[in-house]
Amino acid sequence: MRKTHFFAVAAAFVLFFAIGSDAAFAQRGGGGGGGQGGAGGGLDEATVLAEFGTIVELIWTDEEEDGWNDIDDDDVAAKQAFIAAFWERRDPTPGTDDNEFRQVWMDRVAYAAGSFREGDNGWETDRGQFYMVYGPEPIVQQESRQVAGAANQGVSAEQQAGTRTLITWTLDPSQNEFIGDRTEIAFGQFERTYSRTSRGFELSQDAFLAGQAVRTYFEDRRANPSMAGPAAVAGGGMGGGAAAGGGAAGGGVAPAAAMTPDQRAMQELMQAGTTHSDLQLQQEMGFIPAPQGNTFAMFNFELGKAGLTFEREGSPGPAALRAFGVLFKKDPAAANGEQYIRDLKIDFNVDPSNGTAEETTTHSFGMTLEPGDYRLAWGVMDNASERMTTTSYELTVPNYAAGELSVPSVIIANAIEEKTDAIDVNTIYDATRVGNLALSTDIDHEFGRNDNLLLLYFVRGLGVDATTQTPNLEVGHRILLAGTDTSIARLPEQPLTFGAIQQEIPLGSVQQLEAGSDYEIEIHIKDLVTGNEITQRVAISIRAGE
Repeated sequence: MRKTHFFAVAAAFVLFFAIGSDAAFAQRGGGGGGGQGGAGGGLDEATVLAEFGTIVELIWTDEEEDGWNDIDDDDVAAKQAFIAAFWERRDPTPGTDDNEFRQVWMDRVAYAAGSFREGDNGWETDRGQFYMVYGPEPIVQQESRQVAGAANQGVSAEQQAGTRTLITWTLDPSQNEFIGDRTEIAFGQFERTYSRTSRGFELSQDAFLAGQAVRTYFEDRRANPSMAGPAAVAGGGMGGGAAAGGGAAGGGVAPAAAMTPDQRAMQELMQAGTTHSDLQLQQEMGFIPAPQGNTFAMFNFELGKAGLTFEREGSPGPAALRAFGVLFKKDPAAANGEQYIRDLKIDFNVDPSNGTAEETTTHSFGMTLEPGDYRLAWGVMDNASERMTTTSYELTVPNYAAGELSVPSVIIANAIEEKTDAIDVNTIYDATRVGNLALSTDIDHEFGRNDNLLLLYFVRGLGVDATTQTPNLEVGHRILLAGTDTSIARLPEQPLTFGAIQQEIPLGSVQQLEAGSDYEIEIHIKDLVTGNEITQRVAISIRAGE
């Protein structure tokens, strides 16, 4: 293992997640389902009763506020009746079982509560309130940077030292007319919270209703209240991210005649389980730990080139493709047992020279998620021919902060390229993107005879030495003939004090490897603090003819 290379990679991981952990809200989507009761949005009824005034402060009238304040604090029945009437007055589809206004608003409140923990209720913070009114749709990207701070009384030690954090959200003004021509909003760190430094943004019910996604959702539901879009199926309402200009996210669907082919395919998948298989699609997951107990999930996939349209007006050109779908988190308390997280609608191109003659390189998109069980109902469509493949992909996002000694995910690459651009959740990359690194991986784990492999993985469940307050482990690797214990090569065991592992394996130096044969890389971890040991194998193969 070349430690200089390892620490360069590890530093890139740390840098990305140190500045990107607050961006998880734009990647994870909104909180729990709206439900039918007064709480909704994943908040319990007791919280709603106690905090209703702050939850709806931005959208109620002065008269409603006075009416609420006139209710005796102990009169629960009167409070419940007030809340029911409050939502009923705003229901865009009166007479139906659903109240879409309440569903959307409370989903956003619940998301703000879970994502902006800054000492106050998340829905009372500046970031939470902007998110509740404008939603995730206008938020294209987040940047976080250190700026000069003032040495004022009452600020943190970091600020006293002369720096503070400034978080900037890049905005898509087309998503809400109340944004005007502004393309960003900034929040500056002050003590434990982030205060909005960009002024002039209206936080009101009118601004909420002006959101393109909200309007489309309400209009679709009025036109056909029984039409169940992706969010309605999941019981999660809106509150998910969408590509800039992507229209409604997670809110109903248009009548069938007005649907695009990908929308029709998603409705067929969600309502009837009908899948399409016009294109060859392979997929796998990769994971690495992220701050605050989250996990960065890499959705990797490859496409067969046989079904792609590379011709444009008689000349070879890139295939114009679209990835689309909905991500759900398994939740027994939600409708249908799933909680809506976010929509996926990303256009991308594949050049004829990309990958091999038969298939593309490994493409990827990624997002930061809470640990748990998820389902990605998604697909890829060739925009020219409208050929597509759709599928439901079950995945478990590991919790790196807890659990027994294990290696939840191993990434095998044969090249690493550093990038200067930050990861965008609404982008498909033609490599496996991790922070500012582009990793050349292969879903089939098929490599050239002389490739230099790079194994990247994180060990969870390690003990911590009481004296040094660091892990203490021993790591070993072997190459085995597939399905046997026959050792082809053994790398020296290494003592380490960290659980982030990068191991280089120069295949050209392993003389016994044969082209066209299958092998396994065995990983052996011994925790020297607890005495626990694990062994894990990852399959690889050597391409024929090399």
